[in-house]
Amino acid sequence: MKRLTLGFFAAAVLLAGCGKETVREVLVTTPPVEAPVTEASKYDQYLNSLYDGSAQAREWNEAKLLELGSIVCDSFEAGATLDSVIDVFASQADGSYDTEFYASVMVGAVTFLCPEYEAYVNSQI
Repeated sequence: MKRLTLGFFAAAVLLAGCGKETVREVLVTTPPVEAPVTEASKYDQYLNSLYDGSAQAREWNEAKLLELGSIVCDSFEAGATLDSVIDVFASQADGSYDTEFYASVMVGAVTFLCPEYEAYVNSQI
């Protein structure tokens, strides 16, 4: 009887092992969600160009910088020549530090705020 019980137990163990599935755990990761890329507005691009082009721009507040850029665009819209816009800024300049700043304002304005005048400005340079 002991032998029969051991044989029965061995058969049960073998049969139990035959139907067993091997389960493997697989780590599934999802790629990180990237933040949507938002394009900077023309005003942000203008301000960034000033900050890159002139250290003096950081001494001005954004509203005044935007106002200067608008003056450039409004002047061209009213029919002003490049020379007359340069003359106005040159009269306000107090040395090369200011000249660099005002040049950055004009270039930034024509590049980002009123690009319709870029070809005109380039033809006058």
